[in-house]
Amino acid sequence: LSSNNIDDLRLCALVEGMSNCSNLEKLFLSDNRSITAAGLRSMSPLLQSESCSLQRIALENINFGDDGAISLADGLRGNKSMRTLRFAPMQSGISHVGWAAFSKLLCDTSSINNTYLSNHTLEWVGSLFYDDSDIPPDIRQYIAWNKDQRIDAAICKVLKTHDHFDIKPFFQWKLKFLPVIINWFGRAQEAGLEQSLGGRKLSSVYNFVRGMPMLVIGGQDKEKTRRRSRKRRLDGEAK
Repeated sequence: LSSNNIDDLRLCALVEGMSNCSNLEKLFLSDNRSITAAGLRSMSPLLQSESCSLQRIALENINFGDDGAISLADGLRGNKSMRTLRFAPMQSGISHVGWAAFSKLLCDTSSINNTYLSNHTLEWVGSLFYDDSDIPPDIRQYIAWNKDQRIDAAICKVLKTHDHFDIKPFFQWKLKFLPVIINWFGRAQEAGLEQSLGGRKLSSVYNFVRGMPMLVIGGQDKEKTRRRSRKRRLDGEAK
């Protein structure tokens, strides 16, 4: 569909026709210079559909500007299929505002939960020839983590962007939380992130115990009582 005089209205009509096409993996729209942010915004329902199978979109030689970048980033939230978003950074008309939208898509640092729920599947944002010189350093790092199959991108982003873990939201899980966080840090070590861990594993467990001391002590007392009861029962059976 490149160089086909497609404008916003025609793109909107195309998107409607593609809504039930679950086998569409590539969409080339380059050189359709009449496409604007409004047209890209119309693609959101397609990108956010559970049946979306798109893996590559090409938008070279389209000056969609910051509004277009924001529309694309918003449309890709929750998308699990897209791998490559191609456009010419120097010709797209985007500034730091547009790049900030892509950065937030790839790693939303507003909270640990939002970082964990960010996009971890998009492996390229930029030009056709994979020249990353025009891409901000933070985005280069995020897509590098997404692309590296040996590591857990979500864990990398959380550890690199959050120095302190606020575990209060997990208090509702009570003692169920401790095995979860220990396992989580174990996965981080397997990913080769020992240096990034620092003392956060120990401090997180300490903060949990400090925040709910009676629950932890009570849990230990219950475990001791259970063990004594089991021992008495076994002794009785032995007799």
